[in-house]
Amino acid sequence: MYRLWFGRVLAFDGILPLVIWFAPWLVSIVLPNRPGVIEVLSVFLPVMGFLIRYITGRSLIRANECSPPFRLVQNVLLGLGLVLLALIDCVVVLIYVMPRGALLKPDDWLVMAALGTVYFMLMAGAMFPGHRR
Repeated sequence: MYRLWFGRVLAFDGILPLVIWFAPWLVSIVLPNRPGVIEVLSVFLPVMGFLIRYITGRSLIRANECSPPFRLVQNVLLGLGLVLLALIDCVVVLIYVMPRGALLKPDDWLVMAALGTVYFMLMAGAMFPGHRR
């Protein structure tokens, strides 16, 4: 059960953001010199990631073995995590249109790593499956 929990957290909170982060790079290769495409993706992709994660997160919380009060806590954790995910997604996607060298300082990556760690902790709590009796 806990292996499935960890797998879900990695899939939805690791792989999904990576797809969102690398999609603009792929689009910039396929459609070079297209002004505005990356900016549109910087809005569209985080919103789609948010919706996918929200729908799957809510269904997993509804189906878990936790008590109703803890499910309320999980919903709050899910909401906080999704807001943080949207912020991280927007920053990462906008790196593609920022001036060259932006966000390459070690302090910038330290902040992003800290935000990512908080995000994973929030989502791990939100996706906790509960204990079987």
